[in-house]
Amino acid sequence: MFTFGAYIILKSIKILRIMKKILLFFMFMLALPVMADELPDYQIEGAGTGNQGTYLVRVSVLTKKSKVLDDEIGRCAVHGVLFRGFANKEARQQQKPLAGSAMVEQQNAKFFEDFFGKTGTYVNYYQIVSGSRQVVKVGKQYKVTGTVTVAKDQLRKDLQDAGIIKGLNSGF
Repeated sequence: MFTFGAYIILKSIKILRIMKKILLFFMFMLALPVMADELPDYQIEGAGTGNQGTYLVRVSVLTKKSKVLDDEIGRCAVHGVLFRGFANKEARQQQKPLAGSAMVEQQNAKFFEDFFGKTGTYVNYYQIVSGSRQVVKVGKQYKVTGTVTVAKDQLRKDLQDAGIIKGLNSGF
């Protein structure tokens, strides 16, 4: 039989295990909103010639679910135009990132957290081309592709006005 001291120690260990599980649960719940705002894995490439002041890009989002919102595709398109740039294989053109480099995103982290957040203004700079959405299963993931028009001139102007990027004629 257990002595009273051993009984207290066993109860304390059970309580500590329960407290540890509760703490892990709350840490996970606090991290959930941060994880939800992260961009999915995506690829961006040129999709032809857009109208004056726009880029026409094809964005492919890799995900475990076959249902990706148009908003997520548009968000990736704007992010890609700003920080990754893209190549147009057909025209053999390379477009540099509009922001210049990914360092701009890190230097202005608060601005871009709000810009790409749930109620962010990035939605003003893209439009999904209707009928361009495709879903292909690749192994255990889905590749959801859509063609997007990104308003590059307006995006550049607004980021210059906010002081995030420099104008084309500055520095000379």
